[in-house]
Amino acid sequence: MLRLALIGLLFTLGMQSARAEDTSLPYRIAVVNVVKVLEQAPQAAAEGKRLESLFAAREAALAQEQLELQRAREALQATGDSLPEAERIQRERELRTLERDYSRKQEDLREEIRFAKDAALEKVQEQVEQAVETVRAEGQIDIVFRESNYIVASARVNLTDKVLAYLQQQFDTQQTPAASSDSKGTGSVSGE
Repeated sequence: MLRLALIGLLFTLGMQSARAEDTSLPYRIAVVNVVKVLEQAPQAAAEGKRLESLFAAREAALAQEQLELQRAREALQATGDSLPEAERIQRERELRTLERDYSRKQEDLREEIRFAKDAALEKVQEQVEQAVETVRAEGQIDIVFRESNYIVASARVNLTDKVLAYLQQQFDTQQTPAASSDSKGTGSVSGE
C-alpha cells in the first residue's frame, strides 16, 4: 500500500513538474506568406528570365512558321479557284500537313515549357522552404504557419520580409562569385 502511495506521489510530482516546464517556456509562433515570397523572390525572377531565354528562339521560330502558314493559306485562297482541281487538292493536302506539323511542334514546345516551369518552381520552392527553416532557426521560433493557415497576423510574427531578405542575400551571394570568377578569368587571359 505504501508502495502504491509513493508511485502516485511521484506521478503527481512529475506531472506538476512537466506543467511547470511547459508554462515557463513560451512557444514562439510566426507566419510566412509563401505566395508573396514565391512572387517576389529574386530566385523566382532569375528562373523566369532563364526559362524565357531558353525557349525564346524556338518560340520565335514557331511564330515565323505561323506567319508563313498564314501566307500560304491566303495564297491558296486567292489562287485556289484558278488552279486545276488536282493541283488545288494537292496544295490543300500539303497545307494541312504543314498545319498539323506546326500544331505538333507548338504542343511539344508547350509541354517542354510546362515541364521546365514545374521543375523551376520546385527548385524555387525548395529554396524558399530552406530559407524559412533558416530564418525560423535563427529566430528560435517553434512553429511557422503558412498564409493559408491563419486569418491575420501582426507584423511582429510575420517572417515574410525576413525570408525575402534572406533569399535576396543568398541570391546576391550566388551572383557575386560568378561575376568575380568571370573577371578573374578575363584578367588571367589578358595577362598572358
